[in-house]
Amino acid sequence: MAGTETDTKPASTPPPVGTSGPAANAALLRNGEGAYRGPVTLADSLMVEAGWPAANFETTGPNPPYLHIGRKLWVTLTECEPCFSSARRDRGLFRSKVSIAAHLERYDELMVDPIAFEECFGPGEGTEATFPFGSWLTIRDVGFGGIALWGRRSGEVMLPLEPLAVASAVWLRRMAAP
Repeated sequence: MAGTETDTKPASTPPPVGTSGPAANAALLRNGEGAYRGPVTLADSLMVEAGWPAANFETTGPNPPYLHIGRKLWVTLTECEPCFSSARRDRGLFRSKVSIAAHLERYDELMVDPIAFEECFGPGEGTEATFPFGSWLTIRDVGFGGIALWGRRSGEVMLPLEPLAVASAVWLRRMAAP
């Protein structure tokens, strides 16, 4: 995978699925050397940043781990927002929920593997005609319509929320120290 024009260093190829883990990625996330932060999967970022145990993810399927995309209703009962939701009920009748916007504001860029689209929308949907796969895209905004992204080569792009459920196929990275 080649770097984009906005990269300060050539983009590194994310490690193959299954070879990274929370311990390895915790070191990458907390590495203070330089401004570049190593890429992590969405699943690993939730384990490290939100403290989710591996039991919160679904493992049945060809590209685990998976999570649910849900809604978080605020105490006022008048506002809700999109959230990552545990695939399993981990507190009785309730599920752990993490706001998508709050979680993604810790990261600057996002990259999606075509596998995420193929699993959510069917075979043949993971093509460059549907989304700019393999490119680091700047995160701009999160809403129920999806995630607004921007790429130098692709311009403004909207990522639907559904592919985020394939937490092993979404990569995040930081460009500056937190």
